[in-house]
Amino acid sequence: MRPSELRADALGLHLGGREVLAGIGLTARPGEPLAISGASGSGKTVLLLTLAGLLAPTEGTVSIDGTPVVAGALPPGTHLGVILQTQGLLPELTAAENVALPLQEAGRATSEVASLTSEALAAVGLDTVGDRLSGELSGGQRQRVGVARALAGSPEIVIADEPTSELDPDNRTRILSLVLGSAPPRIVVIASNDPEVVKACRHVIRLRDGRIDPDG
Repeated sequence: MRPSELRADALGLHLGGREVLAGIGLTARPGEPLAISGASGSGKTVLLLTLAGLLAPTEGTVSIDGTPVVAGALPPGTHLGVILQTQGLLPELTAAENVALPLQEAGRATSEVASLTSEALAAVGLDTVGDRLSGELSGGQRQRVGVARALAGSPEIVIADEPTSELDPDNRTRILSLVLGSAPPRIVVIASNDPEVVKACRHVIRLRDGRIDPDG
């Protein structure tokens, strides 16, 4: 069953003795993309990593359909894709190998991994560079490989951190359409200060100093 809700309740996080998130409450549902905006240092990336289960909150909870995300463990059967602003690609692997890696770790069959990897790279317009090392690609190409990796296999939940920041207008439109568009619809939470990205989302939350800005 596809998840119907990603939720944060009274979410707080301290890092290095400093409060970086406080009192965050939000709900994201399929087909209702949620944009997180805010100035640099406001906590957008930390919030996304916490929603994805990559950081453990100091207070409050993150849950998927009422099941808490504990110590990075997602509810069984949940497929979540994460698009990192830094891409997080392994430079010693090719573009295709980077896309294939999480599919392999998920136990997908070899033939399925190959098919899904090829489809994902074609979707972001990089079907001709799959055999190139990721370290040899341009910044925009690496960003698109990161998107392909996150979307391969059609995850039900996508957490995206500035997925269009290094892209030209044509590729920005392509990637935004891929991230936001899906049938059946997926849960999408996307951090961005790009007006076009924010405008394309159903709901918008603005952060200020790790808190939701009531005037945002």
